[in-house]
Amino acid sequence: MTDPETPTETIPATPVPEHLLAPLTRSLPVIYFIYLFLILGFVLSTILFLVQFRMEVEPGILLTDSRSGRLAVFVHLARACVFLLLALALHKYTSSLRHIRRNTADALDRYLKASLFLWNTLCISVLLVIGFGIWSYDVSRDPSADFAVGQEIYAGNPQPDAIVEFFLAEMKPGEGLEKRSIEEIDRDVWLPAEPILSNQHFMEAQVGMDPEQMPLVTLKLNEEGAAIIRKASREHVDKPLAVVVDGEVIMAPIIRAPMGAEVMITGIKTMDEAKRIARSLSGNK
Repeated sequence: MTDPETPTETIPATPVPEHLLAPLTRSLPVIYFIYLFLILGFVLSTILFLVQFRMEVEPGILLTDSRSGRLAVFVHLARACVFLLLALALHKYTSSLRHIRRNTADALDRYLKASLFLWNTLCISVLLVIGFGIWSYDVSRDPSADFAVGQEIYAGNPQPDAIVEFFLAEMKPGEGLEKRSIEEIDRDVWLPAEPILSNQHFMEAQVGMDPEQMPLVTLKLNEEGAAIIRKASREHVDKPLAVVVDGEVIMAPIIRAPMGAEVMITGIKTMDEAKRIARSLSGNK
């Protein structure tokens, strides 16, 4: 004879208190929506990181002398990591809520561990935000120290080493006008005695390259300069605006429409000259 099988003893599941069960499970739809938002944020931040990293890399070497570029790369990377960590923490949290809804034996234990993991992830995210905020403030405090290949921003140079002036020029002689030549295009213009804009009217300059890979400088005018150029360009349509650098007319484009707070200087021969001009035209609020 064989002994009858001994019945297996089962441990009853620890019930979850009703006051805890209902509010938590009702929050699941909202948590799923947040989870989806975090996943989308992770994907977008990863794409931005890859794009910015590609912009900051030249022959496979990270441009460590580009402070703002380096900051942008690591901000996108950190944001992608934060989104991913929060998504994982939220996934773990929702899994614990599903166990609570099913009232499994280890539901409370899972919930407490998931809540702790979510809380720690939130704390890490806050610390990262504070850290990158301090870094961003440090970079923005001194933009003149920044350097990026293809584009440079200079600000706050009190001793300009290039004199840049804008004149409302004429295409034919007139009283009080001085004849000046534009060497690059072999054309003459006639300038009045006084410029409408000079160094003190510019507050920021960016160095870049035009489609033909020639250096150019994009200038941002301060409030006074912007008001002057708007009024002058409305009254000087279809006439040249001469740009004079250190006494030499480097360009004289024809004004076709009223101008705004940003202007561009082309016709610069070298990148060093573009940098010199940019360093001079900044810091005037």
